[in-house]
Order: sequence, then structure tokens, then C-alpha cells
Amino acid sequence: MTLGRRSTEVVMCAAALVATSLGWVPSAHAHDAEAIVCAGEESIAFSPGLTLTPRPTDVRAQTAYRCGAGPGRVLTATSSLSGHSSASTCLTLNSGQAQESVRYGDGSASEISYSTSAGRVAGITVVRMNGTVTEGRGKGSKAERTVALLPGSLPTACLTPEGLQRSGGRVQLQIHP
Repeated sequence: MTLGRRSTEVVMCAAALVATSLGWVPSAHAHDAEAIVCAGEESIAFSPGLTLTPRPTDVRAQTAYRCGAGPGRVLTATSSLSGHSSASTCLTLNSGQAQESVRYGDGSASEISYSTSAGRVAGITVVRMNGTVTEGRGKGSKAERTVALLPGSLPTACLTPEGLQRSGGRVQLQIHP
């Protein structure tokens, strides 16, 4: 079954709503700092590729975002993410750690450190990352990132020795002051 762009967006929005309803409550001083909400497209590479056998996997991702940073302010942004999972397969991505470097169109940047977890919703792998901005714009703020992954090749790639090496999907990043 293949999902169209509209179906992917619906699943991504549903996942984002579930993710945001589970944990974040704004502090009494949230209006004193800038909240940032970004959405975009991500391209992901797995090394080694994902197969049906669990094995340590490095993950690299490139993302193009459009971000809202205050009333009426829209910024473009790009990011590079690197992470590691101790035992991932095509069926599940084991929890791990990740680092994201976000570069905003106004020249500012955020460095974010995450812990990750993953699950499947309607056949789509949803990765949820929770972390903290460690440097730059929003330093000290909490960050939440949700990715809905779609395979970059046929699922039969999971049966080959090389495995599934690429994927992509929709991503949402929220930085909470």
C-alpha cells in the first residue's frame, strides 16, 4: 500500500497532535521567550541498511524546514541530524541518541541533543525525539521532534544483505521556551 502526500500529512498531523498532547505544558513565563515551531521534509540514510535482523545502526538526516518564530515571523531553516541506535530493524527503530544542528535563514542556529523512541502508526514508523537546546537560539529550552518515516525503496529491500538504506518523511520540530 502506498500513501499519497495528503495521507502522509494527515498521519503526520495526527502523530504531532498525539505527541504534543502527551507531555508539554507551557510554563507561567512561556511568553517571555520565543517559541519556535517548524515543519518540513527529511531525507534519511541508515548505515548499515535496515534488515529484519537487529543490528547497530548509524542514522544521518538532512531536513528543510519552514518555521514560525513569533507572531507573523516565518523563517526557513535547514538541519543535519546524526544519531545511533543499538539494535534497529525494518520493523522497529530501537531507542537511541541523536544530535541536530539547525541553521535558520536569519543566520542564527540551535544545537539540540535528543533521546529517541519509535513506534508504528497505520504502517508508518513514527520517531519521537525529546531533548534540550544545548547551544544557540533557544539555549536551555525543551525541544520535541516528530518524524513520520516513509520507505525510500520497496520493503523488499529489508530482505537483502544491504537492507533499506534510505527513507524520508515529514518532520515537525517544536522548541518550547
